[in-house]
Amino acid sequence: MTRLIVVAEGQTEEAFVKEVLAPHLDPLGVYTRATIVGKLVTERRGHASRGGGAFSHWLKDIRRILGTDRSADLRVTTLFDLYGLPNDFPGLASHGADRDTSRRCDALEEALRLHVGDHRFLPYLQRHEFEALVLASLAALRGLLDARDDLIGLTTLEGQVGDTPPEDVNDGPNTAPSKRLLQHLGGYSKTLHGPLALADTGLV
Repeated sequence: MTRLIVVAEGQTEEAFVKEVLAPHLDPLGVYTRATIVGKLVTERRGHASRGGGAFSHWLKDIRRILGTDRSADLRVTTLFDLYGLPNDFPGLASHGADRDTSRRCDALEEALRLHVGDHRFLPYLQRHEFEALVLASLAALRGLLDARDDLIGLTTLEGQVGDTPPEDVNDGPNTAPSKRLLQHLGGYSKTLHGPLALADTGLV
């Protein structure tokens, strides 16, 4: 069995790995667990982990995991938002302005892979913010909401999004998926409803 450790940006991504990704990969022989950036250090110091921060913190976690476990069956990946990368991220100065997000992701993932320099490290950058996945799970989200205002807001949101692919909804700072969810769903919780909606929808 392959062991996969996902270094995630925050609690929402960690919950997504635990509740959606891990159950999906387990039947395929991949045991998956997540750790939030900085969690390895903050737990030892007795503090709560908040994630994020400078790339140097991310790199320390990745190298610490790979360095303390030299097993051949170990794989380490990342779950980082393309739009939230710190300024010192490898390759960002050269590729950060590329408007083609697919090409930008590929270039930055390759830069990160080379920077870490371990064949067991398989970097992944999320092209679109986490809430883009939630917009693909609005039917499941409806079953998690019970406040009348939220249900009305969800209907409005469904009308706005229509058949637009969730990736294409990420079109501006005020109309990005997270902003739309906050605008229409006052009772929406990113760390609670997001992972639950995705777990109900499942992965293809």
